[in-house]
Amino acid sequence: MILLFFVPYAARYCNIAVLWTLPAVCLIPFVLMPIFYSVIHRADTLLFGRYHLIMPLSAFISALFFVFIFASESSSSAGGAISVFFGVTVFCVFVPLYRYCAFSVRARVLGGSARQGLASAVFAVLGGATAIGAVFGFLFYDAQTAYLNAAYVLAACNVILALMQYLATSDEIPRLGGKRVQSVKSVFRAFYTGLDKRTYFSSLFFTAAFVTLAALCVYFSAMTGVAYASAITAVAVGAFYFVAAVVCSRRVKRRSRVLSIVISLCLFASAVLAGAIVPAGLDGYAAFACVLCSAAFAGVGGAVTKRQTWLRFATIKTRVTSGTVYVLCELMNLAALALALVAALLVVTLYPITGSPYVFAGGFGTAVVFAVAAFAFASKKTYRAERAPELSYELNTEEISRIGGSGTDAAVPPDEPEPEIDA
Repeated sequence: MILLFFVPYAARYCNIAVLWTLPAVCLIPFVLMPIFYSVIHRADTLLFGRYHLIMPLSAFISALFFVFIFASESSSSAGGAISVFFGVTVFCVFVPLYRYCAFSVRARVLGGSARQGLASAVFAVLGGATAIGAVFGFLFYDAQTAYLNAAYVLAACNVILALMQYLATSDEIPRLGGKRVQSVKSVFRAFYTGLDKRTYFSSLFFTAAFVTLAALCVYFSAMTGVAYASAITAVAVGAFYFVAAVVCSRRVKRRSRVLSIVISLCLFASAVLAGAIVPAGLDGYAAFACVLCSAAFAGVGGAVTKRQTWLRFATIKTRVTSGTVYVLCELMNLAALALALVAALLVVTLYPITGSPYVFAGGFGTAVVFAVAAFAFASKKTYRAERAPELSYELNTEEISRIGGSGTDAAVPPDEPEPEIDA
């Protein structure tokens, strides 16, 4: 949630050249995550377990550099640009690594299932509310250091919760010997060869449209002149996302063209409501009401997108473990964030130059373009969740040799769950 405020924040402390490198930074994990995956599964796991050393370590590093991003408030302009760039780079690299390890540990503790259900949604909403509350709470204390103080709070929460997860699970999972030996080339093949590109790009563009709309709604609401408009808008996005996510987890059990239509309509309505404010000459509370409605549609569209993506990725390619599916989802989210950053940066770059609020209408129009591209890529085929093939926990020896590696731990108990595709 705090990233909804990131682009206008970074624009204050970075030059334009640094800002425009950030979308490319989000793509670095596409190169590094397969290597990390290989290192994790090649390690001797008898001392810490396969994930229990990397999980808290990556959480601490990501939290440290999250603070580093927002430390630019007390830096010079050059120092601010450096801290934002390196902070975002390291944060984007280590957060997916931590989330993959946490996913794998959580799945084994739950007996082979990592539920993406109500408890997970509640926890995510509490985290979002903490982020919003911290930012706006510290604004009353000291507006100059509000983001930095909020970053300290969120980083501390992250480290504490990661350590709690480590201590609560370190004795629950046995230390297993054995390795899965694969070359770097074979690992990249295992991740990226054979992807259903229509499925992947449709999910990517729908997610990019949602993130773009959410960020621009929060940014644009601040210009309506209504008190606490940004905070209220951010809460609206999170609240409608949460409600729609709960409904989807219980009711949506198959991917279909209908879901793509629903997502497109929600995102299109969000973009039209917000983008029409300037041409219609609305201001004050009337403009703010339109932004809130736009945020509501964006939240619903984002939740349905998330559910459809999870259903799609269960069958996105052959010879894939559930851990690989999870990593592919994480990488897709980062790629969507990169696209959303490009759209937001266009607004941030052009608005000070032109001074025209029509620039925001162009930003919302970019989200529509993403949604149209996503719908064009969407498959016409309906697929029921219960018909999806069961994902294996580990690639066996034959599968590994087929993609260029050699397996030595085919008999090791499963470390990764199948994703829950049927609520």
